Amino acid sequence: MSTHAEPINHLSRTRRIVVLCQESGSLWELVSESYPGGDMRAKAIAKEIEQTRRTLAADVVDRLTGNDCHLLRTPPVKRQKFAGGQWRSFTWIDLLYQEDIDGNPIDYDFMARSNRGAHLFRIWFTASGVGIGVRPGSHKAHLTRTKLINDLPAGYPDREPLSSHGHESRHGLCLKGRPGQTNQYFATWVHNGFETDEAFLEAVDSAWSEVGP
Repeated sequence: MSTHAEPINHLSRTRRIVVLCQESGSLWELVSESYPGGDMRAKAIAKEIEQTRRTLAADVVDRLTGNDCHLLRTPPVKRQKFAGGQWRSFTWIDLLYQEDIDGNPIDYDFMARSNRGAHLFRIWFTASGVGIGVRPGSHKAHLTRTKLINDLPAGYPDREPLSSHGHESRHGLCLKGRPGQTNQYFATWVHNGFETDEAFLEAVDSAWSEVGP
């Protein structure tokens, strides 16, 4: 966790998201699974995280070149409040192509219902920092996941997101997957986020050239 004393408005956008995730997590009481002081601040944080995520996603798509990047899409992060009452305190940017090389639509498959669902280039933001890498299709019997993993270069270890219903703080990097899925995330990690937006975009560009296409 960061102890950064710089005013949050002066932080890079990735560090701003990390700080907001940290604050949101601190408002949630794990034992009672509630917000003892009410959830208005947590709600406002979730809204700000999502707004910042969207601007970063647009900049990422604009930055990437080659490999038909104009065909990329970034699905929305739809739910900001979970069924248990907790507001979102982590988020991501997912990148995938609209179509495969044969012109067939690629299924985002967030619920992991397909054994051919998309492998995602994911930028993950949590209270611990920022990851950049690959989240393989998470259907338990996915047909091409093993090949994808075997072809990944060194430097992208599996960060092993939680597969349980537990709070994300129970994971060292605050990574929470979805129960019932095969949750893997092969990624680099920068604790507390990037010092500048440009450093972040350069890191995304570099990772995309290695594992994106």
